[in-house]
Amino acid sequence: MKRSISWCIILCTAVILAAGCSSSRSSESAPAQPAATDKGSALWLTQPLTIDGSDKDWPAAPRYSVKEENVHYDIANDGQNLYILVATGSKAEQQKIVQGGMSVWVNTKADKSNGDAVGIGYPLDAHSDPDHNLMAEAQPQRYENNKPVTLEDKRFYTLYGFNKDSAIQNYTYGDSNSVGVVMRLDYNTAGALIYEAAIPLKALYPQHNTSSSYAANSIAVGIFIEGLPPNTRVPHQGGGGSPVGVGVGGGIGTGGFGSGMGLGLSIGSGAFGGGRRNSNQQLYDEAQIWKVVQLAGR
Repeated sequence: MKRSISWCIILCTAVILAAGCSSSRSSESAPAQPAATDKGSALWLTQPLTIDGSDKDWPAAPRYSVKEENVHYDIANDGQNLYILVATGSKAEQQKIVQGGMSVWVNTKADKSNGDAVGIGYPLDAHSDPDHNLMAEAQPQRYENNKPVTLEDKRFYTLYGFNKDSAIQNYTYGDSNSVGVVMRLDYNTAGALIYEAAIPLKALYPQHNTSSSYAANSIAVGIFIEGLPPNTRVPHQGGGGSPVGVGVGGGIGTGGFGSGMGLGLSIGSGAFGGGRRNSNQQLYDEAQIWKVVQLAGR
């Protein structure tokens, strides 16, 4: 009887081991699943856009969004230019962009890195803005206690990497540049902050035969939004208390931009807050948003 039980135990053990080996071999021979990709396609435009800080001539609402930053964006091209749209209806995020600064990058190797990319800096942060110190001396009451600045205070923009002989070039906002880049930042009629940029494709691909399509090329577009210092006063939306404007101007109205794309950020009570990293974490941290797209063609 004992011998029968022993043989039964040995047989069961052998069956279990065989099943385990079989399962292991099956999983090893199973085909690998393709990795997920976030690559998209640029919108093809049949007519050039007017770069005026308005989203009214874009053919559709922005396709991409980053919930944590309350930012929506899109990328398009025609046969001559690459177009980039960034939009936010959040008053707090608007102040983060205006006061903290933002830069937009294009990497023609489709790498999510600004190392070999070209870029546009606007609005400039306090460290990069050549006018900031002069304005702070002339209007100390505006800058004491980190009072919010307005879009009108941002008078310069910077181009990075377009001219290889001079990596950084500063220009007065609204002035033209030798590369042909056009960029505007303004508020639409619904109060959303709209950033538009048009970059000539020949500036991105100087060796490209302009008589042929750019559609075979893929790019990575990066949107860098600088973080605010932890003690910066920023507006709260929602919550108790009476919301207070931040002096950034622009149109007023209801709704947002695009169909079904309501925006908003509830980050506490009262009108202003500062230094509370728990409720306003995203306002004090830098955000880097990357999207890889293939240029569109006819």
